[in-house]
Formats: sequence, structure tokens, C-alpha cells
Amino acid sequence: MASIMDLLSLSHGVLAQEAFLSNDAVADATVGNLDWEIDAIGNASTVAYRTATECGGVRLTTAATADGDGSVLRTFTDGFVVKPGAWFRTRLSYPVELASHNFRVGFDDSVTATSPTVGVWFDSDAGVISCQVDSAANGDNSVSVASHPDLTSGTTLVVAEPVDLEFRCSERANDDGGPDSVKFYINSVEVATVPCLIGDDEEVELKIAHWQDSGAADAVALDIDYVEAWLPRTRIISGA
Repeated sequence: MASIMDLLSLSHGVLAQEAFLSNDAVADATVGNLDWEIDAIGNASTVAYRTATECGGVRLTTAATADGDGSVLRTFTDGFVVKPGAWFRTRLSYPVELASHNFRVGFDDSVTATSPTVGVWFDSDAGVISCQVDSAANGDNSVSVASHPDLTSGTTLVVAEPVDLEFRCSERANDDGGPDSVKFYINSVEVATVPCLIGDDEEVELKIAHWQDSGAADAVALDIDYVEAWLPRTRIISGA
């Protein structure tokens, strides 16, 4: 019987895995086994590996200096395009509070708090989750999460409660070579199916962005347990 790695290799792509278990300390410029670049948003966050009892992971803690302080962890610039069959998943939590606290995780082209022009990602505004699929050439689509059983009022993350976030791109192509839709999941429950207009020439990066918008009075934190992504190199099923 073929292993999962055998099946993935036959699909012609790259499996990216990051648990932030590294024998190197957080450097000024990079973190983790994938050497994520650390880019500041305003005043830089503190980036630190979590304790051994957490089995890896990283904590991003913003400065409390000015509105918009934070940081972005990203792989190499314009590293890939979103093709049919791509997927992303992560586990994360707000360990202390939700207020004035934002993150964006997935595939996108922004290295600031400004919304990307291209990408597929989960967006959090003070814990309220939305699912975003944007194309610079063809337009944007988004769906706000509603009625999830593990979220406050069905919409909002719970402090100190980790969640598994996942999206899976359709294996069928749209007219421009990207996937024709993306399914989003929280704790294995499907929360949205979003039409996708991304073309296969629109470049993105694997990305974690985290920032506060409370001004100088507050510093906020985000814990990331792991990140995994499958990045196909070839189209799997042509559009009908």
C-alpha cells in the first residue's frame, strides 16, 4: 500500500510542514525549520518559541507602542501560485484576550496589516472569523463564519481555546487556471464554500500576519501550534 508521502509525490507538489521545533533560537530575521522571515508591522512583535510542555509552537506578542503594531511571518517572496488541489491548515489560539486583536493566516501577498490583493486566507478581527478568496485580476469573494458550535455566538474565537483552521482548494480549475472554489473548515466543521477567481499567474506566499489596533495601551499575543500546506506544481483536473 502506498504511503501518504508516496501519493503526495505522485501529485507533483510540495508539502510544507512547520511545528516550530528547532535547535536554533529565534533569530533577528527568521524563525522555525522553514526559516520564516519576520517582517515588522510598525513596531515589531516579540517572537518566541513556546515551552517544551507545549510540544513546539511559537508565540507572537505585539508591542504596545502604537496603533497597528505587529509582525508577519512569511516564506520566500512570491513563492508560488494557488493551483487546484492546494490546501492549508494550522492550529492557533488567542491565549489572553480578543479585543483589538487581528490575524490573517494562509496564502496571500501582503506584508502589512493592509488586506491582500491576492490570496486565500482566514481573517480574524477581534476573534470574529471570515474566509477570504481574493484575485487582483478578477475580483474578491468572502464569507463570514456563522453558527459554528465551538465559537462564541457561532462567530467568534474563545480565549485560550485552540482551533484547527483548514481550507482546501477545489481540484477543478476555473477559467484562469486557479481553483474554482475553496472550502473552509474550523475544527473539521465546514464553515464556507467560497468561489475562487484567482488565476494561475497570481503570486502569493505562505503567511502568518498578526497585529493589534488598540494603540499604546495594549500588547496582545497569538499562539501558533503548527502550519501545514500542500502546494501543487501541476493542475489536477481541468475545468469542464
